[in-house]
Amino acid sequence: MYRPTAPSVRAQSIQVINAAWATAARGHQVTVAVQAPKGLSVGPGEVLAFYGLETVSGLTLQVLPAGNTPASIAFRASFARWLIQSRGRGIAIARSKRYAREAIGWAGGQFRLVLEAHEVDSAQLVENGENGSEMRQLERLVLDASAAVICNAPGTLEVLQETHVSLPPAIALHNGTLASRARTPNGGGSGIGYVGSVRPGKDLECLAAAAEFLQRPVTIVGPDPVSGGWMRSEGALPHREIPDRLAKFAVLVLPLRRGLFGERLTSPLKLWDYLASGVPIVAANTPAVRSAAGNAFEPYEPGDARGLADAIRRVLDDRELQGRLVASAPLRTWNDRAAEQDAFLADTIGLT
Repeated sequence: MYRPTAPSVRAQSIQVINAAWATAARGHQVTVAVQAPKGLSVGPGEVLAFYGLETVSGLTLQVLPAGNTPASIAFRASFARWLIQSRGRGIAIARSKRYAREAIGWAGGQFRLVLEAHEVDSAQLVENGENGSEMRQLERLVLDASAAVICNAPGTLEVLQETHVSLPPAIALHNGTLASRARTPNGGGSGIGYVGSVRPGKDLECLAAAAEFLQRPVTIVGPDPVSGGWMRSEGALPHREIPDRLAKFAVLVLPLRRGLFGERLTSPLKLWDYLASGVPIVAANTPAVRSAAGNAFEPYEPGDARGLADAIRRVLDDRELQGRLVASAPLRTWNDRAAEQDAFLADTIGLT
């Protein structure tokens, strides 16, 4: 229950489509809807190809019209058709709490709801000095209607437990990547790389300051233009082309800011591709990163630009450290996540 724009390099689109694809590849009948970008007409095959995915028989990928109003109407019609086809035995995995609330209101009891939480909005509002009570009520309503909860990271599950007195059966399932995106280490890369958006929580300011200390350029591969100082923007690449670009860097950097997002609520998609790239990683030393990467990164303390610069320099100058980081990097795939999801839902709601 989500309608991300696709094809798109945004994390939400990548996560929803890959998770649905991996679930269908395990033999389930999965329906997922995406919204076409404005001014672009695409079919399901083109969307999958953008992400480097093959067609699987169990996946119905519905491309909704561009424009919020037409897409909204088409999405509701799609969900209604799914209700009829599933005959009350379907499972709706809700990435959107608002969509879940709406579906509960007019079709409650006709499907089993599983909440997929990638954030705890009420806690984040409070962190920002805002009133989180209305959002907390929405979370509570959806939790009460849910048969199970899937969180994107252990920290998300912990914050959800701290915010609400009781939860349905719940599990943390990290994101992943495709096995086909793994690259063999060659040690021949050059330059410092960062892939993804430059939203405030990503703390690109710290990375820019570290580049000044190093007097070395940092290349940003992503949809948001970056300029000035030692930062260089290459622009976004199609998702399927990212692994080859990653493998050409000498070091990959994952900065994060202190706070709920960076420390507890994130399972960065870029991190799973970084870990598969064969390139050593420097990353913020947060519980969220450690829960995903273990010891397969050189840490720096969030917000410490000089510490980040020192960590990058250590990796660039130490071949033994490079080899150790790359050798310890886990490869986690979307298929791994789908298998864990299957086992959890089999135990909790009797998925077969």
